[in-house]
Amino acid sequence: MLRNLTAFVLGVSLLASTAVVTAQDQGRDHQTHQWSAQEDPHWHQYLKAQNKKDHDWSQATKREQTAYWKWRDAHPDAH
Repeated sequence: MLRNLTAFVLGVSLLASTAVVTAQDQGRDHQTHQWSAQEDPHWHQYLKAQNKKDHDWSQATKREQTAYWKWRDAHPDAH
């Protein structure tokens, strides 16, 4: 009985800590990444670097936008 309770408490605490870290990561992305007209040249540079068809940011999928922000974070000199 005590072993089961200990395993349960440990499992719940691990899940809770994972949820907090995930929420913090998502919140950070929304706070630090805001689209502006100044991003437009970098967006087109990203598309070219990824060999993707050129299109406007407004037509990009969420997956493309997420990949772009990761690329921007990896290229701080482009900021």
